[in-house]
Amino acid sequence: MAATGWTNMPELDWPLAVALGAVLCAVVAWVVAARLNRRLGDQRREAEQRCQALEQRLEWLQQSVSGLTSGAVGMDRRVQRIEARGKVLAERQETYENQQIDEQPYGQAIRLVHQGAGVHRLVDELALSESEADLIVRLHGHRDTA
Repeated sequence: MAATGWTNMPELDWPLAVALGAVLCAVVAWVVAARLNRRLGDQRREAEQRCQALEQRLEWLQQSVSGLTSGAVGMDRRVQRIEARGKVLAERQETYENQQIDEQPYGQAIRLVHQGAGVHRLVDELALSESEADLIVRLHGHRDTA
């Protein structure tokens, strides 16, 4: 046989060379597959860790929303109670103011009588009827004791 450019190399049998090439390709493919499998496993673990962290965060957010909702419901109840109380207080104040308006001329008339005012002054200044003024003067005026 003639030399084909490979000197000092014994001639190989083609089927053996093909078999060795196939074994070499299989080994290289196995090494590459093992590395890819290891890399995929690492990526899968990282993805699982991120997923677990996201699930924990989602649970925390759900608890936060639940707490905020409960707080909002409680706050709404308190606001309703405060509004109802405010309405009652406003009605009371209005009633009180109406009573003060109704009583005001008499209160002022009593003060004037204590200061010495007579019936005619009460009629002129407070627009009371003469009988109202007379009654106030009799009830609250200074009595001369004899």
